[in-house]
Amino acid sequence: MTRLILLWPRLILIATIITLATVLVGNSARGYGFPFPWKTGGCPPPGIALSESCLLAISSDWLSFGLDAVIYTLVGYMLVLAYSKNLARRRLI
Repeated sequence: MTRLILLWPRLILIATIITLATVLVGNSARGYGFPFPWKTGGCPPPGIALSESCLLAISSDWLSFGLDAVIYTLVGYMLVLAYSKNLARRRLI
């Protein structure tokens, strides 16, 4: 049980880092972030003409960011759980 308690902060940290890295995924129409777009605004990628709308401040949807982090934390927890069950099954054989 204490292993699981020590595992959660690491999973949350890794999920937050992955969520921050997903800002590279997306398009300027919907926003950036995967699976829920959480960053909107800012300048377009290189090669696209700058306009007044590009000068808007970058905004963040913290609810979508939190949901992304929760999804990645749960995925990480399921992977660790599946790995530990597989490892325990191998030890019995």
